[in-house]
Order: sequence, then structure tokens, then C-alpha cells
Amino acid sequence: MTADTPLLEVENLSVAYGDRTVLHDITLSLRPDEVLGIVGETGAGKSVLARAMLDLLPGGGRVTGGRIRVGGRDLATLPEPERRALRGGTVALIGTDAKSLLDPVRTVGAQVADVLRAHRRLGAAEAKAQAIELFAKVGIVDPEKRAEASPHQLSGGMAQRVVIAMALIAEPSVILADDATLGLDATIQVQVLDLLVARCRELGMGAVIITHDLGIVARYCDRVEIMRDGRIVEEAPTARFLSAPATPYGAELLGAARARPAPMARAAAKGATERPLVEVVNLVKHFTTGSGHVVRAVDDVSFAIPAGETLALVGESGSGKTTVGQCLARLLDSDGGAVLFRDRDMLGLPEKAFRPLRRDIQMVFQEPYVALNPRWTVERLVGEPLGLDPEMAGAEARRARVREMLELTRLPARLAEAYPHELTAGEQKRVGMARALATRPAFVVFDEPTTALDIRVRAQIIDLVRELQREMRLSTLFITHDLNSVRSLAHSVAVMRHGRIVEMGETERIFAAPSHDYTRMLLGAELPIERYTAA
Repeated sequence: MTADTPLLEVENLSVAYGDRTVLHDITLSLRPDEVLGIVGETGAGKSVLARAMLDLLPGGGRVTGGRIRVGGRDLATLPEPERRALRGGTVALIGTDAKSLLDPVRTVGAQVADVLRAHRRLGAAEAKAQAIELFAKVGIVDPEKRAEASPHQLSGGMAQRVVIAMALIAEPSVILADDATLGLDATIQVQVLDLLVARCRELGMGAVIITHDLGIVARYCDRVEIMRDGRIVEEAPTARFLSAPATPYGAELLGAARARPAPMARAAAKGATERPLVEVVNLVKHFTTGSGHVVRAVDDVSFAIPAGETLALVGESGSGKTTVGQCLARLLDSDGGAVLFRDRDMLGLPEKAFRPLRRDIQMVFQEPYVALNPRWTVERLVGEPLGLDPEMAGAEARRARVREMLELTRLPARLAEAYPHELTAGEQKRVGMARALATRPAFVVFDEPTTALDIRVRAQIIDLVRELQREMRLSTLFITHDLNSVRSLAHSVAVMRHGRIVEMGETERIFAAPSHDYTRMLLGAELPIERYTAA
């Protein structure tokens, strides 16, 4: 292999499952010290391509045309032992959800030591020492202690660092990062990607970052390939793509990645003394662990939401955001404070007195597939909450309201007979919204409605929530760590950390001049596409 030989070459690659071709004539290359971004929506074929590069196609997939060369060697012509050695040795894959890639019953230190011994001639003690050293290199705090932890005892970001450490052990020529930071907080995502790209540059590796986040591509990638329906539809240096995409689809993705226009003006108050629709006063919720440790999940939280407005509650995982939302919807019992809805303290009401208010207070859950009964059709799922509405006693009235909700949330009527597993992630989110809105509530808690969605679907959900708020004059609590969505939806922002609100104010003021160090850190970790493109 010469200095000019690409680390990785894919030439006219086609892949099929049965009679269906899922990759069509893919051609790309990766050179030393280069970071290539591959962007596409769910179903574009990105993950199939990554696994084809390793000769690890799942579920009966097969290469039907073209070739893959690694370091100038044709993968198809290598004997099986050499292909096995190539995986993890020359090309390493880092996937989504690091914890699922680790053995749940063994310590992470032992697992990394096993990989070290597989690639180097080391004794047990030396492998353990090198594993701890490697943990330190990838930024794991207190590496000796963390080496003795099981995967479930690590945060998502820490587990991802362990997987990166494993991938770097053999000093591979190519790193394939397939949505490696999907679902991580913005601060952790930046830390993980900064580490990965820095190590690749330092060691002269090439990296392929597969993602649906153009902000990641803008910050880290030298070139970008845009995939759609199993094809490369555009290829360009990243800076050129960001300034002038060459295809309508590329321009559409870029436009969808930008923050939506500023939200509608604040709801007009009926009078100078009008009270907020929802007022949270000194809310407290503590949990006690099995060892007796008290976790202050929500610690003296206060805020107010006027009728027709949105408050975004932002912060990293574990800050207490979802717990606040569940307390407001009375899905969790609070330990103190008050939640006033139309000046009435909901927390002090017995369940029988609170039940009529459930029509007015609804929640859209972060993971709709988990929240939706898999045995029920969409029609039954959306219609179930109508049992709270005495005007919806008749079957025909319920069917009419379900059809109305599907139309309102931009879902085709034919999906009424579908089951959750037959829906895309975006459709599942919309069903969750239709279900929550069926009773025509006054207040809705949206828990991470845009997390892990494709670029265009995320933009569609944002636009939909804004339209619903305008049409129904909803008050909403928008729980998220997606700051790009916050600018598009929220009138005000509350920043939460360790169970407390550390800063609160109007959205544009928070983004333009944050006053708290933690807020500045969150904003600094966000990767808005506007930072890299002209408007």
C-alpha cells in the first residue's frame, strides 16, 4: 500500500435482500487523515453500507455487484481468516447504544482487557493495566474505579468511551462510527466526537461518520456523501455543500436542519392581571435508592406558563426534566410544593376530584413505541382517552374525533387500522400527539418530541406543534435537550441542572446572552447548522 492508496474504496457496490436491491452502485473512498460524513434519513441504507464494508451484512443480505477494497486489498478475494483479522484490526465499527454492545455481566475493564489480549501478546495483569491506561486516554474519569464497573453502572457517554477504547486498541486504519452519538446529550456528544476525531487525526486514521445530523457533519467532516433510497445522490467537500448544495434533496435537508422561523408572538393577555394557566411553586420530588441514598430529582422548582405559550425545559439527561413533566401530569406523586392549574392546586386534589382535569392536562411521551399498546390499532389508541369526555359516549362520535385527530396531526386516514410496529418513528410520535390532543386539552407536556428523528421529520414535528398551538391556543411544557428545536418553538426557556432551575428567561435572551456558566456550556455544545452556513 502506497501513501496515495485510499484506506477504503467502495466501487459500484450493490446489495440486495432477496429480490430487493437496497444499495445501488455506491462509490466512495476514504484517504488517510480524512473524516468522511455519510448523511441520510432512516432507510437510506447507511447502516447496510457500513456493515457491507466489514463483510458483516445482517439478515441474509448479499453483495450483488461492485467491490470493496481496504488498504488496496479486495475484500471479496481475502481468505476468511484474513477477513476476520481485518474486522477490528484494520477497520473498526462503533455503533449506536454502546451499552447493548457490551457484555452486561462482566466488568468493562475485563472486556477491554480481553480485546487487548486478542490483538497483542499480553498477560492478564499487563492487559488490565493497559486497559486502565486506555480508559484514561479516552477521557474516562477515575479509570481504575470505572474499570471495575459493569455496563449498567456507566452513563451513556461513559459507555460510548469504553466502546471507542475497544475500537482503538488495534490502532485500525479506518473507524466506522454509525450514529455513534445518537441519543446522547449535546455536551456528551461533542466530548465523544471531539475525542474520536482527535485520536483519528493523531494516529493518521480515516473516519467515516454516519449520521442524520448535519451539524455533526459541519463541525467534523472534510467531505460529505448524501444518501437517499440506497443511492449516493450528492458528494462534495463539506464547506461547498453547506454553502451551495448541488441537488434539490441536499438543499431540502439543509433547509430542514436550520432552526425554524421564530415562534408566533406571545399570546395576547386578556387583562393586565390575568393569571398564568399553569403555575409551579416550589415543586419537590425525591427518590430513595435501594441503598438508602436520597436522589433530589426535583428540588424546589418554580415557573409559570401563560395560556397559549410554550416554556422549554432544557438540560442534560438526569437533570430532572421528565420527572417535572410527570409530576405536572400527576403520573408521579410529588413530595412538596404546588402545581396550580387555573388557580387550583392539582397536587392537593384527591384522585376522584382530579379525574375531570385529565381532559385538560395531557402528556406526549418520549418513546411513543413504548407508550403505545402494541396490540391496539391506531384508531383504538387515539380513541381511548375519549372515555374522559362525556360528549364522546357514542361509537360514531369517537370515530369522527379520531379521524379529526389524524387529520390534525397530518396522519393519513388509512393508518387508523395500523399497529404501532407498522409505523415509522415520526408516525409513532404523531399518534402520541393525536392521542394526547383527542380530549382537546388546555395544557400538554411534550417530552423530547424531536429526539432521534430524521432531519426532515424533526422539522415536520416542530412545524406541527407550532400549528397545533396556534390553532388550539395550547399551553405547553416542551422538555428537550435539542436546543435547535427550542429556538423554533419556545417563548421562554428554563435551564435545569441536578434538579434545580439555574436560569430562566425569554428564549432569544437566553440564546443571545446566557448568564449562567452551565447555560453557556449547553449552548457551546450545540451544533446549529447556522453556525456553518449563510442564512
